[in-house]
Amino acid sequence: MATNKQISANRKNSKKSTGPKTANGKLKSSLNSIKHGLYAEKIAVIGENIDEVNEFIERLVNELKPAGVHQEFIVSKMIDIAIRSKRIAMFEAGIVNHEMQEYEASKYKDDVAEFVAGGDHKTMMLSSNTIVRKSGLSFARDCTEGSAILKLNTIEDKLLSKYLKLYEILKKLQNKKEKNYA
Repeated sequence: MATNKQISANRKNSKKSTGPKTANGKLKSSLNSIKHGLYAEKIAVIGENIDEVNEFIERLVNELKPAGVHQEFIVSKMIDIAIRSKRIAMFEAGIVNHEMQEYEASKYKDDVAEFVAGGDHKTMMLSSNTIVRKSGLSFARDCTEGSAILKLNTIEDKLLSKYLKLYEILKKLQNKKEKNYA
């Protein structure tokens, strides 16, 4: 059991740290959990085209046709999952490119660097661009002992499973609503 002195010290110390006070501080701390963008709460992350993301969202909403707040909530979660799932290819390409450039291709580093920096644009793959590489690197740093690809595949499976469950729930709600109007 804590002594009166410890209780008093705890109360005094608790007044010292109450979290961010300014709008900037609150915004910065709200982003603390974002390590690599795969779990980003924001719609688009660096390197994504916001117009393409918005078009994808619009197409998904038009196809799923949510009616009512419950269906809108389910569709919004499906959109979030779909956007995260679409990012996986970028992260995977970034991881592979980073590993190739930093470790496996060490004796060809100068040639690869010249190629990526703007060599033959006809054959340079999109996944070699800096943003994709940096995205993969940031994800890889979040993983331990070279398990980035395994972790990415696990996340992909979980996202797909969640998406399909939500899709099933949405369809049940839509069928139930159609039966009520029939």
